Order: sequence, then structure tokens, then C-alpha cells
Amino acid sequence: MNKRAVLLPTLVLMVSAVALAAVFAYYPLTLQIVPTPPGVVFEPGSNAGQPDIGAGNTITVTIGANNTSATITIHPTYQENYYKDVLRINNTDDNAMNVWIVFTNVTNTLPGGSIVKLFVYDDATKVNELNIISPDLNQPIYIGSLASEKVWQLDFYVYIPEGTYITGASYTANAKLVYTPSTETPPANPADGR
Repeated sequence: MNKRAVLLPTLVLMVSAVALAAVFAYYPLTLQIVPTPPGVVFEPGSNAGQPDIGAGNTITVTIGANNTSATITIHPTYQENYYKDVLRINNTDDNAMNVWIVFTNVTNTLPGGSIVKLFVYDDATKVNELNIISPDLNQPIYIGSLASEKVWQLDFYVYIPEGTYITGASYTANAKLVYTPSTETPPANPADGR
């Protein structure tokens, strides 16, 4: 047998083995996670727990144990309904915070032509007005900059056209309040990255 014939396949096998070999460099990296109290918290507004339209109904505001979640239930009727100072957002941090809201789900069976708005106030100054009957889901909506030690008041406006059928109708929105001292737009779903 020819030496070249034996050497060539051996050389090909050696080159293939080298091509499949891997080198790994390891650098030390330390990740430290140190929880801190929230800088922005929810608080019930002055009308939370007050009587609402309909027998036995109240303006219900439930705040989570750490003031970082809130659930609101209101009971509007036909025509225009305005719910003043239902929920508050309090910036207890030393920094001003840019605030967004991200709607993740909306289920709406209100009659056609209905309107649902969220008003954000800083004392008597309107910070923003958002039409939330059918918001763009998973898109951060900028509300404004909340100064340190300031509180925003949330009001709600609901219009339901007269002559429509409201029995069994409802509107449910799931959203996330997002705040940061940064000027960058936040990811809509942080668990998925940017």
C-alpha cells in the first residue's frame, strides 16, 4: 500500500478532529441582587370605598400588601360617568420617575360607541388623558414624569350610549405601571427581554 494513500486519510482525520475541538475561556463574573423598597407605590384615592351607582355598590380599590398592585372596580351606567380620585400613584423616591402604562389584555363587551378614559392629574394640572377603550396592547404608553415626593391622582370617565343593552356587559383591562429614572422606553414585557 502506498504511504501517501495511508497518510492522506490520517491527515484528514486529524484536521477534522482539530476543527471539532473547542477552547473555553472562563472569566469571573459576580451578579449581586439586593432588593430595595419600591420608589413608586399605589395608594387609594379619596373616593375609594365610597358609594357607587347601583344598590349596594361601592367604588372598590384593592391595594396589594406592598402597595405595588391595585385592582379597581367601578359601576357606571348610561350616559357620562366620572370617577374622581379613585387611585393615587405616589413617588416616594429621591428621583423623578418617568412613568408608562402597558396594557396587556382588554376584554370589552360594553355597547358600541362606549368610551373609557383614564385621566392623570398632578393637583389641578392634567398630566395626561388616555382613551383606553381599545389600547394598543403590549406597547408602552408614556404618561409623564412624576417628580420626587409628588402624587398623581387617577380619575376615570365612562360613557355608555343610551338605548343600548348593558346587562352582562363589562370592561376589564389588565395593565402594568412602569416607572424608571431613565429616559429610555421600557420593554413591554420584561420577562421576554427587549
